[in-house]
Amino acid sequence: MAKSSTKPTMMRFEPTAGWSEAAGQVISINDHVKHDIKLSEPMDELTTDALVDIGESMQDVFESLKISDPRLQAWSQVHAAIRLISGKLQEKKTLQERITSLESEIEGVRSLASELVSNAYRSEQEIHETSKLRMQIAESLSEKLTAALK
Repeated sequence: MAKSSTKPTMMRFEPTAGWSEAAGQVISINDHVKHDIKLSEPMDELTTDALVDIGESMQDVFESLKISDPRLQAWSQVHAAIRLISGKLQEKKTLQERITSLESEIEGVRSLASELVSNAYRSEQEIHETSKLRMQIAESLSEKLTAALK
């Protein structure tokens, strides 16, 4: 007589033996996983090409299953969303590069403006000193000419 149990048991499917209870040998799939892949990378650190490749791979996998279930269209939407994210990340990278370029240009213009202000100040000092010298010469000539004309 079959053993009747009120408690559900875990079953597993083995291709060669069919269904069996899951209490048998434990098979580890971790031995087959490549350990050099970082699965916890943030999305910002992935390149846009990598994101597109992941999306295309997912799309290829689900299209290759040839299951005619309209609900599987969701994976096409996931692929489209990943493509959109990739495009936006590329746009962000381009904008950040442009900002860096603009900051460099701004620094160059600031440096030029500072140099121009310094040159203008020196020029004004020279004009002032020349005017001062002219005033001293004019004062000296005035005193000498006034004394000579008396």
